[in-house]
Amino acid sequence: MMSHDQAFELLPLYALDAIDGVELDEVESHLATCDICTAELALHQTVTGTFVPDGPAPTHVWDRIVAEIDIEEPGAEVVSLESARVRKAGPLVWMTSIAALAAIILGGVAVIQQMVIRDFSGPDGVVTAAEQAAEEPGSIVADFETDDGAVARVVLTEDGEGFVLPSDSLDPLEDERTYQLWVITPDEQVISAGVLGGDPEPSRFTWTGDVVGFALTRERAGGVVSSEGDVVSVIET
Repeated sequence: MMSHDQAFELLPLYALDAIDGVELDEVESHLATCDICTAELALHQTVTGTFVPDGPAPTHVWDRIVAEIDIEEPGAEVVSLESARVRKAGPLVWMTSIAALAAIILGGVAVIQQMVIRDFSGPDGVVTAAEQAAEEPGSIVADFETDDGAVARVVLTEDGEGFVLPSDSLDPLEDERTYQLWVITPDEQVISAGVLGGDPEPSRFTWTGDVVGFALTRERAGGVVSSEGDVVSVIET
């Protein structure tokens, strides 16, 4: 039986559809019972979708789809991708893409989280979107409080669209440190929702599961999977 750590290490390759056989079955079995790995996989898949070029899937992906299709209409036929078309690019092209993506993703979950959380419409656009989201029915709106007052606001809609709005009271960190956002689930798991940077700007994140709180911590630059730093503030929702 595959351990949690073994399954966690295989998530980048699973997101690329680059494992099969027993490993594939065991990772999928683990994902069915592990919220932490499920959340991390969603981040890997977000980045994979960003970097994978448009174009036909490799043969083994199509063949796996074919194997799941139940043909009921008489005369219908499903053929493998290899026999259905002449491939314009050999397997080396696809494997090169896989290798490049694996290098990016295996660089660390924190890198993926940072890519997901950043919004490229600019800080002003994020603030405007957050203000609109805060008015939606069912949205969570809460502030991280310290002795100096509110240092950041969190907004999370029922659809899972989240925002972090730092205040002027949130002090910039040294280069080797970063602020990190965490989601607290009903079963008391603390899962990273994104790396904010040492001098955060208004940012987006996504979380579609149940939430009972948030935490803001200071971590080493690049972020971590499990908190190793000090807690700035905790919110109970």
